[in-house]
Amino acid sequence: MLLQLFNKGLSAQEIIFYLLIMLFAMTLSFSLHEFMHAAVAVWLGDNTPKYQGRLTLNPLAHIDPVGTVLLLLAGFGWGKPVIFNPNYLSRFKSRRAMIILVNLAGVAGNFLLSFLCQIISVFITAFLGTSTMPIVVITTVLTYTSSFSMMLLAFNLIPIPPLDGFHVLQELLPYKIRSSEGYRKFERFSPMCIWILFILGSISNVSILSYIIEGISFPFTWVINTVCNGLYSLLV
Repeated sequence: MLLQLFNKGLSAQEIIFYLLIMLFAMTLSFSLHEFMHAAVAVWLGDNTPKYQGRLTLNPLAHIDPVGTVLLLLAGFGWGKPVIFNPNYLSRFKSRRAMIILVNLAGVAGNFLLSFLCQIISVFITAFLGTSTMPIVVITTVLTYTSSFSMMLLAFNLIPIPPLDGFHVLQELLPYKIRSSEGYRKFERFSPMCIWILFILGSISNVSILSYIIEGISFPFTWVINTVCNGLYSLLV
């Protein structure tokens, strides 16, 4: 991200402005994502995230230093994953369903955050307009946060380990497939695909990873945009 800002030829003041916005969007999106994993796991009966200090929105509990630095510099990084014990999940009869709920909790939080940012932006624009600098700054922060949260949602739904989408897919697959040698090889080597796609996108004008993220996020952004556009038309 920071490299992209420098390549745009922005002034030092503009770079600092957008960097602060990106830091806010990243911090809130990652913190809510991991907090939702922890909160749903605890709600389902496993207190492991609570004992590890993850049942909080404090970003210091969720941000991985290396992942954060890489994200700021290159636009690719990660947060500290929430650890939970499936054996302690006890609220419902189906343990498989509860594991899926825990793994989907993070992206659900990102969807709600993106949705909320867009809704607030609609109300601000409809009632206050965009004619003053404070309003422009606030709507810009909301837009960046919504976009980053949606990007985090889509990225985590890619069905490649160790992402949430993979863990959901794993619970849906028959045991015969999950115990096969081919599946174990996929689980072991497929994470390299993410790095390969990212590196190829960085050195070329075609980012396959970006296309994948856009494709996954499309139905979610369509729902948000449809609701927000309808709400805006009612307010103005």
